[in-house]
This record gives sequence, C-alpha cells and structure tokens, in this order.
Amino acid sequence: MHSALKPILRAALFYLLSVLAIAGVLVAGGYLVDAVKGAVGARERLALLTGVQGELARYRQDGGAALQARLATARELPLAALDERIRGVSAELAAHTAQSADERGELAILLDAGPERYATGLAARYQARLAQALLQQELAYLQGLRGQLLALQSRAAAAGELARLHAQHRSAYDRVLRKRQEIAQLGWIEARRMEHPWARSPRLDKLAAELKQLTAENNRLAAAWRAQAQALQRMRSVSALTAFALDERQLDRVLAPLQEQVATARAAVAEHWLTRIAEPFKRVLPLACAILAMALLGRAAIRAAFYFVLAPLVTRGPPLRLERQGDCPADGEGVEVLAPSAVSQTLRLRPDEELLVLPAYLQSAPVGAARSTRWLVKERPWASLTSGMALLTCVRSSSPEEAVVLSASDDGLSEIALLRVPPGQALVIQPRALVGLVARQGHPLDIRWRWRLASLHAWLTLQLRFFVIRGPVTLAVQGKRGVRVQPARGTQSIRQTATLGFSTSVAYSTVRSEPFLPYLRGQAPLLNDRFGGAGVYLYDETPGAGNRQGRIGRGLEGLSDALLKLFGY
Repeated sequence: MHSALKPILRAALFYLLSVLAIAGVLVAGGYLVDAVKGAVGARERLALLTGVQGELARYRQDGGAALQARLATARELPLAALDERIRGVSAELAAHTAQSADERGELAILLDAGPERYATGLAARYQARLAQALLQQELAYLQGLRGQLLALQSRAAAAGELARLHAQHRSAYDRVLRKRQEIAQLGWIEARRMEHPWARSPRLDKLAAELKQLTAENNRLAAAWRAQAQALQRMRSVSALTAFALDERQLDRVLAPLQEQVATARAAVAEHWLTRIAEPFKRVLPLACAILAMALLGRAAIRAAFYFVLAPLVTRGPPLRLERQGDCPADGEGVEVLAPSAVSQTLRLRPDEELLVLPAYLQSAPVGAARSTRWLVKERPWASLTSGMALLTCVRSSSPEEAVVLSASDDGLSEIALLRVPPGQALVIQPRALVGLVARQGHPLDIRWRWRLASLHAWLTLQLRFFVIRGPVTLAVQGKRGVRVQPARGTQSIRQTATLGFSTSVAYSTVRSEPFLPYLRGQAPLLNDRFGGAGVYLYDETPGAGNRQGRIGRGLEGLSDALLKLFGY
C-alpha cells in the first residue's frame, strides 16, 4: 500500500510545486509588467510636459518680442490713436478672460481623449494665460503712455498760460510805472499834499486811487504768474515714461503650476526603481562602447602589424636546426613507422626490452609480465619530470609471444602510432603526444631539453625549448583521429597546433598563413610550420577535435597553452 501511494504522492507534490512556481512566476511577471508600465508612463508624462514647457518657452519669447515691438511704435502715436489702441486691447483682454472661465473641466476631457490631445490642450491653455498676462502688461503700459501724453499736453497749456500771465504782469507793471512818473511830475506842494489824505484835492485823490488800483492789479498778476511758474516747474519735474520692459515675474507666476507638474513628473521618473537601476548603466555605456571599439580596433591593428610587418621579417630569416648530422639517412628514413596510427596498438616485447607507458594508455598486458611503477626515467630525471614522463608503468615480458595492448581509456578520438627512432637519430616530440616508449633494459635513455633563444622563429612561435629523444628507442605517439608522418621536403606547411614532432636534422622555419582575413577573424594562426632537408615530421590529423570551450575557456586555455608552449610543452 505504501509503495503504491508513494509515486502518486510524489507526482502530486511535483505538480503542486509546479503550479505554485508557475503562479509565482505569473505574479512576479505581473509586478514587473506593472513596474515597466509605470516607468514608461512616468517617462511619457515627463516627455509630454517638457514638450509643452519648451513650446510655451518659445511662445513666451516670441510673444514678448512682438509686444516690445508694438509698444515701441505706440510711443509715437497721437492721443486719439492711443485711445483706439487701448479700447482694442481692453476688448481682447476681456475676451481672453471670458474664455478661460472653465479650463479645468476642459483639460480633464482632453486627458480622457489621449495624451496628444491633452498636450495640445494644455499648451493652448497656458498660451491663453500667457497672452492674457501680456495683454495686461500692454494695457498698463498704454495707459501709462496716455497719462504721459495728457501730462505733456497739460504742460504745454500751462507754459502758454504762464507766458500770458507774464505779459499781463509786465503790462500792469508798466502802467504802475507811468502813473508814478505822472505823480512825480507834480510840484512839491502837491506831492506833500499827496502824503496827507485830508489835504488832497479831488484831482489828487483821483491820482492816488488810480495808483492804488494799478498797484493792486500788478500785485495780483504777479502772484498769478509766480503760481503758474511753480505749477509748470512741478509738471517738468515729473520724469518721462521709460521704455517697456516685460514683467518676467508675472509670466513666471503664470507658468508656475506647469513647472510644479514638470518637477513632480521628473521626481517620479528619478525615484522609480527601474530608473535607479538603468541610470548607472546609461552613464557608463558610452565609455564601455568606446573601450570595446578601442579593443576591437586595437586588436585589428595589432594583428595587422604582426601579419604585414613582423611575420614577413621572421619568415625571411634563416631556418632553425637543432642538430646537423653529416650521415643522416635519406628523406623518410630518419624515423621508421612500425605501425600506422590506430585506436589500439599491440606490442611484443623482447626479453631485453621494457615498456614505459602512462597508466591510462595501458589497456592489457600478459598476466606473467612484470609490472612496476617507474617514478622517473633514471637517466634524465629532470627532463622526465618536466615533460610529464613521470609515474610511469614499467612492463617487462619474458616471452615475445605475449602481447601488450596500448589504447586511450578516456578519449574516444585518440589514436596511437608506433615509431622507431634508429641509433644516431633524434626526434623532437611534443610531450603531450608521447604516451610511452620501448627501450632496451640497462641501456640509458637519452632525453633532454634544447633551448633556442637566438632564433626569431622560436620567439614568434613561442617555442624556445624543444624536447628531444635520441634513438635507439620506440615511441608510442598519440594524436586525435590519427598521427601522420611525412618526409620533410619543404613543400608543405601545416598548422602549428597540429605539429607533434620532427627530426632534429630538419630545417624548421615558419611561413605566413594566407589569406589575411581568416587570421584577422581568429580562424587561422599567424604562422604555419614548414620543414625542409633530411628527416621527417609528424602531425596530428585533427588537433582541435574535442575542444569546445566557450570564449572564456578558450581564452584561459590559450593563455596557459602559450605559457606552456614557451617552455616546450
């Protein structure tokens, strides 16, 4: 019963968790969609309001310039034309005031109709407010101009009245002077009698009365003239109306609600969590693009310099030779291929021979064969350790009829070839390709490293050290999908990654790969290997088989391979 319910309960739990996971994803997706919609809506509102703000700024600037031009010409208008202009501006201002009675309801209707119509209506509403404020400033200035014109006209009339009063005063004063001269021509007796009213005659009383009347009239006209002069002076002390200047603060007050809306929308955009995440990326994105462009262009420039400058210089240099052998055999006879490459190889050991092989490549051995662990090759412990020929399995067989089988146990693409290096010959081999060797018991193995620091070929290919094995010895060499052995005639070039080894007597050189575009794209190496002279070279059939790392993996592997290649690995 328990065993029957267990799968059902497990399936039910799985489906329940699946439903919960799907629901969680849907809920999170809904929140994310709402957040994106909110961020997009806030940005759209900010863009709408800033667009309206820019349009109103242009309208304000154009309207202010037009108003200043109109009022500059209004200063030259006569009183009648100025009154007509004031009546027209007053009527237009009244129309604007009546039109802006119910703007809130109209904007709400426009908002329901869509953002574009709302923006158009909002801009029109604020344009009407700005126009109303500009008309108010125009009307106030026109009224000031009218008052100034009236003051100027009053001042001209006052100046005329002053001149008239001055003329009357001069005339009255002249009459007083003439009357005093007439009295002065009287005798001294009559002049004495003029000083005493009781002694005057009717004629003298008449002269005194006339003098008194003329003096009073002169004093009255003089007082009137002085009062008019003072009034005219006060009129002249009133300063003239200055040129029109826009009241920017009034226009700022008109646009203040819109400025608040823009500030609120900008704050909403800035405080949204998507904006806080995206802003740092937006700030560094141009720099990142510039760095990427510099990296790509720099990489292309470096590759072009290597291809067109350095590679031809190196390839024209003398080839590299590790050894010069006067009695070297003919081409193709320096190394004997005992068995072409295959998935497995069979070895039959003589009683005086021993096999040193990496444990992973020993597939089978006779039961009676002696097997032991060889930590290092005794004759060359340091070369053995640094080349990877350490912790080897040593196999000795007493019967040549018994076979030892070599095969890669963990690589289905690997094949093994058996090569015989005769006495007096030596072979440069990549340590990664050497999986085992057969040598005579008791005879020392000659394996060593050879440095070549004076060769440009070695430096440009990063091969400063070469691993050399001298015969007589039989080598078990592995390669991907097979190992090919070719005589070194100097007519073929191969990829450096495919080269597994070559005779020390050959002339090793490099040639530039062709064409340039594959090298620029990283599909081909800069240089290929070429071998000439007496001897052979061997290479891997498919050196890149099984390597499918990503870009980071290839980069790290390439760095490590370059460092290892520099020291001959």
